Amino acid sequence: MLAAASAGAQQASTSLYVRTDSDRTTVITPRLRVSAPIADETTVDVAYTVDVWTSASIDIRTSASKAITEQRDQIDAGLTQVIGDATLSAGYRYSSEPDYHSSGGSLGLAYDFADRNSTLALGLSALFDDVGRAGDPGFSRALRTTSARVSFTQVLDSKMFSQLIYELGNSEGYLASAYRFVGIGTMSGACGDQRPAFCVMEQLPNGRQRHAVSLSLRRALFDDLSLGAGYRFYTDDWDLLSHTVEGDLAWLAGSETLLRLRYRLYTQSKAVHYSKRFLTIAAAGRYFTHDKELSTFNAHRIALDLEHRFVLDQSGHALRLVGSLGPSFYTYVDFQPVPSITAFETTASLVLELGP
Repeated sequence: MLAAASAGAQQASTSLYVRTDSDRTTVITPRLRVSAPIADETTVDVAYTVDVWTSASIDIRTSASKAITEQRDQIDAGLTQVIGDATLSAGYRYSSEPDYHSSGGSLGLAYDFADRNSTLALGLSALFDDVGRAGDPGFSRALRTTSARVSFTQVLDSKMFSQLIYELGNSEGYLASAYRFVGIGTMSGACGDQRPAFCVMEQLPNGRQRHAVSLSLRRALFDDLSLGAGYRFYTDDWDLLSHTVEGDLAWLAGSETLLRLRYRLYTQSKAVHYSKRFLTIAAAGRYFTHDKELSTFNAHRIALDLEHRFVLDQSGHALRLVGSLGPSFYTYVDFQPVPSITAFETTASLVLELGP
């Protein structure tokens, strides 16, 4: 990465993320963020994010619904305090959309030791959601999600470092979609135009526990070239297993210019409650879903990142431009309505760094 702003510096940034895919879904996400010191070793961070998405995806079409457009507004606020070799952090998040409201907080502690060659960090978070359904004011379901994250980062030598992360998550409450229906008695498992004998809302358990372990390494090959690699294993009590492999090659094209090429492979097995078709209610059992994100699938993501930093004056003021773009390819092994999806994602960011 390029050199970051000096400790205690003020930053203001804006970014725009756009995603469009072959499943008739477009997401546009602008974001504003400000970070500034308010006292010695104390920094406050505030961000405002808007998600605007329009979709006529397979989930909507198979529920016999029209294309929809929705907006989600989110505010994040954080406070960071450095005390010697320890860093304390606290955050709050609130998001709202017409049929969904969420609020929650997080706490973090990071400790550097061994001459700052080692860092141990712990993070805790909790989210409290209210799930609704458009056009049905009487529909309201609660969802609570708690998570913990422990990470250990180690500098191995002057050219290499590694990081090990363990994550634990637990969700209790309404975990199904208020809009997803399952066709009983159809070959595709979908509702909508196929006029099944039954068309019922999906049913999922009111609890889900997740575990994930990841390991990443980064090695400087030359003064201007570095290689990164990572692996993540995930499992939960819905019998879903996933593997993620990532790699990137970063080139410092100049003292203030960075180019990076990234590749990501993701593969998962289906959840125990998923099936590509349910021929009878009895065969479906107590829990059943036709959510493609709970089916067996794999995804490939390729991205090219460009970052350039313009130094504005001798006081440390700088302007940083960041861009990223690339395609993703999804292949669904046992989801008949849409066997594959191609998506394209792009992000553009502008960051103003003000010296201390």
